[in-house]
Amino acid sequence: MAPPHSLSKNYYHILGVSSTATPAEIKAAYKRLALKLHPDKNPHSPHAEERFKLVNSAYQVLSNPKRRAAFDLQQQYEQQRRQAQAYTTPRYHHTRNPAGFQERHYRQRAKQHTHFSRRDLQIIIGGVLLTVLLIFGLKFGWEKIASGRAMKQARQAEQQRHWKKADQAYSDALEYKPALEEARVRRGAIRLAYLKNPAGAVEDYTVALKENAAPPAAWYAARGKGYLQTKQYLKALRDLDKALTLDQNQTDAYLDRGLVHLQWEDDWTAAAADLSTYLQKIPNPSAKATEALLYRTFAYYRMQELQKAWQDTEQALRQSPSNAKAFYLQAKIKQAQGDSLRGCALLTKAAQLGFKVAAQEASFQCEP
Repeated sequence: MAPPHSLSKNYYHILGVSSTATPAEIKAAYKRLALKLHPDKNPHSPHAEERFKLVNSAYQVLSNPKRRAAFDLQQQYEQQRRQAQAYTTPRYHHTRNPAGFQERHYRQRAKQHTHFSRRDLQIIIGGVLLTVLLIFGLKFGWEKIASGRAMKQARQAEQQRHWKKADQAYSDALEYKPALEEARVRRGAIRLAYLKNPAGAVEDYTVALKENAAPPAAWYAARGKGYLQTKQYLKALRDLDKALTLDQNQTDAYLDRGLVHLQWEDDWTAAAADLSTYLQKIPNPSAKATEALLYRTFAYYRMQELQKAWQDTEQALRQSPSNAKAFYLQAKIKQAQGDSLRGCALLTKAAQLGFKVAAQEASFQCEP
């Protein structure tokens, strides 16, 4: 049985734990001290033996919930008793009253000047300017790094033909550096050629043309194509004229200008002339040449030059024997020449090749 605990002994201090320690913490502290102070490990140390006994007594009290509660209550009582005794000690009641005003001695403090000197103002202005320069330096440095990283990502996406990713990367680069010409032009080209976003391309090329003192002809040609695709024919014609004035080797500009005249229906002769120039400048035969031949066929058809129109369709069919549009245009030519029987046969041929307009016209115009 453990000896009765004395009020002068604090078992928490003996075990080295706080008064709020958990049973597990108390047990762990006891084991650690018991191993350290055990008489077998300290055979010639009376002090270690005495401490071992204290540790054992402390653990027997604190490991028992009821005995620990009683010990805690006695500790609280002892603390309250010491506090009450301290406040009733006579020395607290015979102190001298504070000194009066006349007994106190004051030293006059020197007045401090609060106005700014010229040097103070220079220091403040210099600090503000330095801070502003630092902020702008960090901003420009970050923008350069971020825009460079975005441009690298955009080029990689272009090489991999990931057009949407390239468009987004160029957009990110322009957020950091809006005046980055390469990003704006490349984004415009992607939007025009791959993303079916001619309005966005027109916007990009417009900014690029405005910010460059001597823009290349290709930019005018590209914006003209964008205007063509958005059916802004007058603007398209102006840009394509400008592009060909600057550089007559802008081959696609001839095709686009010819298409402007065809779709706007303003000048069939000019359309045929531009398409003829385009056909002279591109490899023949090719898919592009076949397409241009059929565009020129339509221009000749509207000009009532039916023989030239027929020759273009024959040339197109030699390059692409199953071209449904060529058979359809031949049908229109034969109908214009008054050969309705041959026209119906050609409409039927075009319909069989999948040209829906030909199928609809054949159902109305031709006998089954």
